[in-house]
Amino acid sequence: MMVTIAAKALAAVVLVVDSFPIVSSFSAKLLITSNQFQCQPKRFTSSKFILSSQIWASNSENELSATEEPEIGTTWVGTSSGKPEDGKSLVDLDIGIDGKSYGIGALSKQMHDALTSVAKKRGSDIPDELKSVYLLYAMDASAKEVVKATLENSGFVMNLGDDPGMEDIGQWGSVDMITLLDSVSGEAAAGSDGRKIYSSWSDAITKGGWSPGQGYSFVVRNVPSRVKGVDLGALLKSMDPDGTLAQEAKEKGILMPYDDVESLADLASDCMQRVRAAPQGATDEKDAYIGDDDKGYNVISRSSMLLENRNFDGSENFKTLLHVMDSLANHGCLVVDLTDGDKSHDSAKKMSNMWRATESLFKNAKDEGVNLPSMHVADGVGSSHAVVGFQSVNDGDQQFLETRLRRLDGILLPEESHAAMGEGGAESMTEAFRIMAEVGKDVVRIATAASSFEAGAFQTVGSVVSDEGDDSPSIAGLTFEEASASGIWEEDEDGFERGASKRDISRSKILASEAADLLTKEIMDDGRPLLDSDVEHNEGSVSMSPHRMCKYSNCKKSKKSNTREIFGAHTDTSFVTIVPAASVSGLEVFDEDSLQWYRPELRARKHSKQLDPAREKDELFPWHCRYLIVMPGELLQITSRNNIPASVHRVVASTDRPRMSAPVLLRARPGTTMNVERYMGSLEKADGLLKSCHGMKMEDIHDALQASPTQP
Repeated sequence: MMVTIAAKALAAVVLVVDSFPIVSSFSAKLLITSNQFQCQPKRFTSSKFILSSQIWASNSENELSATEEPEIGTTWVGTSSGKPEDGKSLVDLDIGIDGKSYGIGALSKQMHDALTSVAKKRGSDIPDELKSVYLLYAMDASAKEVVKATLENSGFVMNLGDDPGMEDIGQWGSVDMITLLDSVSGEAAAGSDGRKIYSSWSDAITKGGWSPGQGYSFVVRNVPSRVKGVDLGALLKSMDPDGTLAQEAKEKGILMPYDDVESLADLASDCMQRVRAAPQGATDEKDAYIGDDDKGYNVISRSSMLLENRNFDGSENFKTLLHVMDSLANHGCLVVDLTDGDKSHDSAKKMSNMWRATESLFKNAKDEGVNLPSMHVADGVGSSHAVVGFQSVNDGDQQFLETRLRRLDGILLPEESHAAMGEGGAESMTEAFRIMAEVGKDVVRIATAASSFEAGAFQTVGSVVSDEGDDSPSIAGLTFEEASASGIWEEDEDGFERGASKRDISRSKILASEAADLLTKEIMDDGRPLLDSDVEHNEGSVSMSPHRMCKYSNCKKSKKSNTREIFGAHTDTSFVTIVPAASVSGLEVFDEDSLQWYRPELRARKHSKQLDPAREKDELFPWHCRYLIVMPGELLQITSRNNIPASVHRVVASTDRPRMSAPVLLRARPGTTMNVERYMGSLEKADGLLKSCHGMKMEDIHDALQASPTQP
């Protein structure tokens, strides 16, 4: 345990102030690390399940009830504010730490030595005021890592959210009852001032005389925590020590929970298994889950994702990036407000026009004079999976019109559908497609850039060492050992560690964003011709990305519920699928965090009531025209290096009234190639899945995934 804790504790960020490094939190200005990625997926539904209140019923010897008095010098976990509510996993905890059993003295010395070695390398004495800062940080950071380990052993993880300031000294919990330990016996001992208990790190250092290497026990209160996802993969491995079951599963094409997704076949299997694992049955709207106070459920403003609103240096905005990654990875979708909090109405008005065209289409589809062509392979796309036309199934319960744009003039195909959409309807559909495509491209850019940067894909060996006048080295969210193996952290001739400078890190963030932007322009099919690019392509005259108009009805009444699944759970072979929020909710996304079906349209409705409680804007456009729901597809799972799973989603409908929808599935431009080095950095830093796709034509990737049981 000590090696693991020490490695985590040493992943600190060092900044330069007056030519000397001082310790800061994991800085949003410099780093995006896996520690900050609260949005890091939990290896998806098939391999994780969440413990809830059952953990509170356990009689583990290191857990206390809320009424027990803690014993100083022992390790225990108690509650600050009672157990979590049913279905919730967040709680504040009190923790007692026995410093002797954790070897916290040795850990604090390693931390302190790592910090001072950077300063010594610069060849000057360390000022006294910085010496005290180093002592304070070494004590606090070591304590924090030990607390994290204790929480993990008790079924919890520290929940500091996406605020880097929560990592700072004193912010992650209220420390008191610090007892210093004798360096020889490891037992409690009086400090240099004769006291046995101190109320702060500062007192223990300045009054108690603590120094790095000396052990200490302590109590910390009100540590924000959440119930930990338990790794089903580890459990299965323990039940299959010789790997027999795993081998049988592999032969049958089944991906085990602990297996990495390393090929397109693995990806298809992973999606299939997650679809099958999603719960059956449906709930009425009043009982549907709409998310909680987690930031990943919040609605994001459209303008915050625009390319021109990145940071001044061209890197992605950190707050926006975390929001996007949290929403997509943990909750399966991102809700976008096109009006930016009621500041701009143009896009919402255009979406309103699209909805009128959609309503007109399905109203007129019944007329004998309307001749909508049946579903057929579209000419000029180059894929047997690219279709256009009308289809009605289940006695009209489900009706679809698949449309695509002709590249050169933006005409909506099939042209026979224009009359049914009403005057100006086809043009409205094209305008709406453009709006949704641009939103989808921005989401993919942000998610791909974040994943490339976190993987260190644009930090090459040799570019990470600071110039003499540059800021002091920092460790890019990795342990010293990991950083050394990856080339981000090395040792110089004198044995001092060196790593990526502030400038190197900033440069890699900029390159990650620029490359991801290039991917969205060259690889993603937005229905426009690819101009001014030297990349090889043979895109055809018609877009690969469909705009699909849908009508879902439920004519089967049930005594149990008025709602049933009308379009089954599936994942999409797209980068993202963009669904305009409908007036009648029915889109459900399987939430990988709460492990239940989530209705994002109800989340959007709640947001709209906060923006316009009196519905004064209804004269301009219906409330739902403000919002788009963006869901990640299988292609984004590839470019995000498995950080973002393809969203498992379905449609439910009630007997009250039909639901209409008009999603856009942003797919890849035919004839283009997955060039990892061009769009996502070093091939050496790519995961197995990304490497397996390198050099493949995008239509071949698409076709390979379409062979899976996912929806076209």
